[in-house]
Amino acid sequence: MQIMAPFVLQDFDVGWVATDALGQVALFTTGGPGPVPDSAIPSVENSEEFVLSLPKVSDVDRATARAGANAFVEFAKRGFFAYDWSDVHRDSRQALRGYELQYRPQNPLKLFDLPAPLRALAEVTRLSHVIFGASIIVIGDQVS
Repeated sequence: MQIMAPFVLQDFDVGWVATDALGQVALFTTGGPGPVPDSAIPSVENSEEFVLSLPKVSDVDRATARAGANAFVEFAKRGFFAYDWSDVHRDSRQALRGYELQYRPQNPLKLFDLPAPLRALAEVTRLSHVIFGASIIVIGDQVS
């Protein structure tokens, strides 16, 4: 029997999905070192592709002064708040140590708006003490 090494997310820029206290949805990209809640690990494999397969439903607002990647715009156009672990672009003195909002949808989707496979991935990671749209989200004790 072959024993497989555990899947390591460190150093891979991956996306994961979650819901907030209002049932809104967000896609978080790690930039490599960003933390991923254990409950969100199943969404890492293909959450970005699922989100990008959805129809565009919203205009967007840029939330950060730093110009973001086009993917963030595309996530928000599909109704998802788009967050990034942007500390990879900062030195340690300027680090935020949290996910920074890049783009917000003007018409955010809710969990019940999602197709079943994506809804199943998003509903297992509920950040119950958070309402998406804030500029910084620290992952840790607020995951329920």
